[in-house]
Amino acid sequence: MRFFSRPLRCGFLIFITVGCAGFVPLVGAQTLDVDAVMEERDLGLLERLVDRGEWDLCVQVGEVAAARGMRSPRWAEVRVEALQRLGRLEEALKVLMEQRAALPDHLPMALRQHAILSALGRKEEAMAVLREVNAVAQKQPPAKRTAADWVALGQAALAAGADAKQVIARYYQVARRLDPKSVAAYLAEGRLALEKWDPAQAAKVFQEGFTACGEGADLRQGLAAAYWMSGDAARAEENVRRVLEMQPNHVGALLIQAEQALRAEKFLDAEAAIQLALDQDADLPEAWAMRAAVALITTPDAAAVERARQAGLRRWKRNPNVDHTLGRLVSRAYRFADGAACQQRALEMDPDFIPAKAQLCEDLLRLGREEEAWQWAAQVRAADGYHVGAFNLGKLEQEMQSFHEERRDGFTLRLPQRDWAIYGERALQLLVEARRVLGEKYGVSFERDVLVEFFPSQQDFAMRTFGRLGGQGILGACFGTVVTMNSPGSLAHGRNNWEATLWHEFCHVVTLTATRNRMPRWLSEGISVYEEGVRDPVWEMRMTAEYREMVEAGKAIPVSQLSRAFLGAESSEDLMFGYYQSGQVVAELVERHGASALRQVLQDLAAGMPVNEALQRHTTSMADFEAAVDARLRARAAAFGKGLDWAEPAAEEVNPADLDSLRSYAEQHPNNVWVQRRMLAAEAEAEQWEAVEKRARALVELAPEDGSTDAEAWQLAEALRHLDRPDEERRVLERVASRDAGMLSVLLRLQELAAAAGDEKAVRWAGERLEALNPFLRTPWEARARAAEALGDWRAAASDWEKVLLLQPPSPGRVHYDLARLWQVEDRERARSHVMEALLAAPRFRQAHRLLLKLEP
Repeated sequence: MRFFSRPLRCGFLIFITVGCAGFVPLVGAQTLDVDAVMEERDLGLLERLVDRGEWDLCVQVGEVAAARGMRSPRWAEVRVEALQRLGRLEEALKVLMEQRAALPDHLPMALRQHAILSALGRKEEAMAVLREVNAVAQKQPPAKRTAADWVALGQAALAAGADAKQVIARYYQVARRLDPKSVAAYLAEGRLALEKWDPAQAAKVFQEGFTACGEGADLRQGLAAAYWMSGDAARAEENVRRVLEMQPNHVGALLIQAEQALRAEKFLDAEAAIQLALDQDADLPEAWAMRAAVALITTPDAAAVERARQAGLRRWKRNPNVDHTLGRLVSRAYRFADGAACQQRALEMDPDFIPAKAQLCEDLLRLGREEEAWQWAAQVRAADGYHVGAFNLGKLEQEMQSFHEERRDGFTLRLPQRDWAIYGERALQLLVEARRVLGEKYGVSFERDVLVEFFPSQQDFAMRTFGRLGGQGILGACFGTVVTMNSPGSLAHGRNNWEATLWHEFCHVVTLTATRNRMPRWLSEGISVYEEGVRDPVWEMRMTAEYREMVEAGKAIPVSQLSRAFLGAESSEDLMFGYYQSGQVVAELVERHGASALRQVLQDLAAGMPVNEALQRHTTSMADFEAAVDARLRARAAAFGKGLDWAEPAAEEVNPADLDSLRSYAEQHPNNVWVQRRMLAAEAEAEQWEAVEKRARALVELAPEDGSTDAEAWQLAEALRHLDRPDEERRVLERVASRDAGMLSVLLRLQELAAAAGDEKAVRWAGERLEALNPFLRTPWEARARAAEALGDWRAAASDWEKVLLLQPPSPGRVHYDLARLWQVEDRERARSHVMEALLAAPRFRQAHRLLLKLEP
C-alpha cells in the first residue's frame, strides 16, 4: 500500500472538500455546470504546483482527480509528467495506457508514451506508438489540430528520422503561430537547437519564449543550457540560480550546476548537486554518469567508476547516453583517451547514436587522429543535415586540405602555405628546442609525433580547438600531444608574442604527458608561465600596477583553491592575475624546494594523488607554503614602483577638469602617478615636448627597472623624438624593449633608429623580435634584408627578400632584381629566373637588363 509522502494541503483544491456535483438551473432555462466550473478553478491551482515543481503533490492530486472522475485530460497529463520527473516511469506508463484507451487520438499523450518507452529501451513498443500517431495524423484534419498536437507531430517526425529544419518550419513554427503562448513549442524548438550544437539559436528561441509566455523554470533552464554550451559560464550560472529559485528540485538545472562545479574542480559541490538530482529520480542515467565522471577524474578507483556507470544503466542496460555523458565530461577534464573510449562503448550499444559520434569526432581531433575524426563528422552530416558542429567541422576539413604539412624531428606541423613560407621554419626550430630542453628537464619522452597546427582565422581556430565558434582572446591551446594556435597574422597580431605562446603551449604538452592529463589547470598554466621566463627573460610575466593593487587588496587566491582563478574568474583581469599568481607559485616551489620537488609532484599527480596532497608531500605544510607564496607576492607588490605614490587624491584635493588645479597638486606631489600622468597627457596634447620630457624623465628615474613607468618611458621617447634627440630616444626605447616582448611600436621605431644610425646588427635584432610579434609586416623584412647584405650575409639577405616577395611589395620587380643580384654567383639559373621576373614586372628596368646580359652564357 502506498501512503502519501505528505498530506494534501487542507482546502487547497475545492473538489476535495466540496461534495456537490451536477448542474444548477439558472434564470432563463440556462444551466451552470458546477463540476466544470470547479474543475477549471482547480486546474489553475494545479498549474501552480507544476510551476513550483511540487511533483509529489501533483501525483497525489492526480490520483484523487482520477478517483473522482475529473473530466479534463490535463489531470492525467500532469500526473504522468510528475511521475516521469520523479523517475517512476513504469507507473507513468500505466497511467498513460489507461488514458490512451479512453483518448486514443490524444497526440501529446502518445508522444509522452513514446518518450518513456524510449527511455526504458523498449524500442519496438516505442515504434508501435509512432505508427499509431501516424494513423491518427492521417485521419485528423489539420485545421482541428491544437498547438500541442503540432508539437507532438513534430516530435514524432524527428523520432521517425525527419529533417530537423523541416520539422521546425512545418510543425514547431506552426504551433507557435497557432498559439503564441505555447511553452511546449518553444521548449521543443530550443531543445532541438541544443541537440544540434546550435546554442545561439537555442538562446534566441528560449528568449522568445519568455517574451511570449512569461517566466518559466523549463524555459529558463533551457536558456542556461544554451549559455553553458556557448561557453558563457557567468550567464549560465545566473540562469541556473533563477531556475532553482523557482524550483529548488529542478533536475535539469541541478545537472548543469553539477557540471559547472565539475568544470571548476569543485568536486564536493558537484557531488552535492548530483545527489539532489538523484533525490528526485534515483535511477537518473545522466546523474549517475556524472557521478562516474567525478570518480574517474578524482580517483584511480576503477571499481567506483563502474559502480556508478552500472547504476546509470539500471533503467536500460544498453542506454548509450550513459557512456556518452560520462565520456563528454571526462573529455572536458582533458582525459580525451578515456572520453573516446566511452563514446566507442556508447556506439557499441547504439551504432546510430549521433551525440556519441559527434563527441567522438571531437575527442579524436584532440588526440591528433584527424583522419578518423573527419570520417565520424561525415557520418554525422550524412545522418543529420542540421548538426551545426558537424557542418562547421566539414568546412574546417576543406580549409585544412590546402595546408602545408611538415613532418620532421618528432613534430607534424600544419599551417597555411603562406604561413609556412614566412615563419614555418622558425616555428619548427623553436619546437625542436622546446622538446629537447623541456623534455629533458621534466624527464618526458614522446611515443608519437606532436601535432601543431596554426589557423589563419579565429573561427577555424575555435572550431578545431573548442568544437564551436567563440574563444575570442585565446591565442593557443594544448590537448596533450596536440597544440592549436592562432596564426600570428590573425588574432592580436602585433600585441602578443607568438613564439612565447608556442613555448608556453609546448610546455603544456610536456606537463600533461608527464601527469597523464591528471593535473589542475592552475599548475599546468603556472609551469608554462614560469618556463616562458626561464627561456627568455623578456617573455617573463611581470608584476603590473593592476596586480600590485590586487595583491594589496588581498585578492590573491590561496594555493589550495587556485583553480578558482581560472574556472571562476569574473573578468579578464582576474584571469590574467591567475596566470601571474600561478607562475609565482611555481617559482616559489622551484626556488625554495628545488626543480626535483616539482617533478615529484607531477609524478604523484600521474599516479592519481590530489594536487594539494602532492604539494605538501614535497614542500611543506599547505599553510606554510601558502604563507610563503603570499609573502612572495606582497614583496613584489611592495617593490613595484617603490618610489611612486599610487594613491588617487580625494575629490576635494584636486579638480581633474581644472589644469591649474592639476598643476598645483602635481608640484606638491611630484611622485604621485595619478596626477603626473594627467599632466603628461595635457602637455603632450599641447605639444609641450620640453615639459613632457622633464616630467616623464622624473617619473621614470623614480622607478627605472621594474616596468612600472614603461608608459612614461614611451612618452619620454616620444618627446625626445619631437626634440630630435635620436640617441637618447633609442636608449630609452631599448630599456623598454628589454622588459616587454609585445611592444610592436617600440621595436618598429628602434629598427628605424638603428637603420638611420647604420647599426646593422641592431636592425637585424629588432627585425627578429618583430617577426615574433607579426611576421607578416613587410617593412621589417626589407630592413633586415638590407642589413644582412651590409653585414655580408647574402644568404640571410636572400631569405629575407624571398619573404618580402610573399608579402606583395609595391615594387616586386625591384625585389626580384635584388634576389637575382644576390644569387648571381652561387646559382646563375636561379638568378636568371629572378631577373626575368623583374623584367616581366618592369620591362624598362635598365639595371635588370644589364644583369640579364651579364648572366647570359
